[in-house]
Amino acid sequence: MRSRSNCSDLAPRGARVLAVAATLLACRPDPQRGASLHVTVAPGDQDADLWVDGNYVGRVGEITSAGAKPLQLAPGRHRVEVRKPGRFPVQRTVVVDGRDATIELAAELLEDPQ
Repeated sequence: MRSRSNCSDLAPRGARVLAVAATLLACRPDPQRGASLHVTVAPGDQDADLWVDGNYVGRVGEITSAGAKPLQLAPGRHRVEVRKPGRFPVQRTVVVDGRDATIELAAELLEDPQ
């Protein structure tokens, strides 16, 4: 009786796995690509809070100050909010398509009369 080796079955299977892995690697977004987010507010609102996708990022004035590293957004859809007590929040949805870009968001924080 002859033993049957499965080695010949592994070669085609391994080639398929390698092809699928290469395809997935080629299709994934490049983590180095994305967009820089630049937020501007009135001088009196520099202490407003910036939130991206529900996560607190920091105060607008600190994030946009000279010498601060630009805020990078990965490709995809993001919810950007600027909040300050006594003001109506500004909310925007931005879409980053994977090309290097700068997204400008001018947030006018109107006074809440309440």
